[in-house]
Amino acid sequence: MLPKIKSITLISVILSLICLCLSIWQFKRLTWKENLIINIEKAYNSNSLNINLLTGDLSNFKFNKVDLVGFFTNQKSMFLGPRVNKDKAGYNLITPFFIKDGRYILVNRGWVKDKKKIKEDKTEYKLIGILKQANIKNIFTPENSLGENLWFYINTNEMSEYSDLNLIDNVFVDLIKIDPNNKVSIINSSIPKITNNHLQYAITWAILALLFLVMNYIYYKKKDEK
Repeated sequence: MLPKIKSITLISVILSLICLCLSIWQFKRLTWKENLIINIEKAYNSNSLNINLLTGDLSNFKFNKVDLVGFFTNQKSMFLGPRVNKDKAGYNLITPFFIKDGRYILVNRGWVKDKKKIKEDKTEYKLIGILKQANIKNIFTPENSLGENLWFYINTNEMSEYSDLNLIDNVFVDLIKIDPNNKVSIINSSIPKITNNHLQYAITWAILALLFLVMNYIYYKKKDEK
């Protein structure tokens, strides 16, 4: 009987610790998400920076609004997906943009419903967008496939190799305004709504951690009463 009691206690403690760790992780995610929302709102409401004046690692300027002037290299476009817009499946159109200072940067031009070739365009555009961190993927995101032109997340090194262009590393521009408007894609110019349920998740895991310990206590109390 004693080994059985010990094993039940051990399982309860292990499950409780796992739930507690998950609760702590969700609290950390809560702080991260709150900071992310603040940074994005601040970026959308701030004045834009001239990207020509930004040097070094541009990821140091992430969540800043930037303006840039130059040309799209439409023949090098890539499709990031799947992405959903108003319950319709499609892709985000990612195109290298030639800045007039001689550099190339990836631009997320917004949502398109299918993978179709974009006509070459020699128009000079002025863009305004949010500078965002690239090369971020979670454990559930598949690897990109250069050979099949399948893209699940923005990776500047892989996209440089695919496009045969020396792209600015670590960042891309999330387009919010284009002049003149070419209506190639659906641009989301409003502040994105980011869900933040981490507090509920953290509380749920904390309650489960406590519940396993309480159940263990009740189990032993009933044993003692017999």
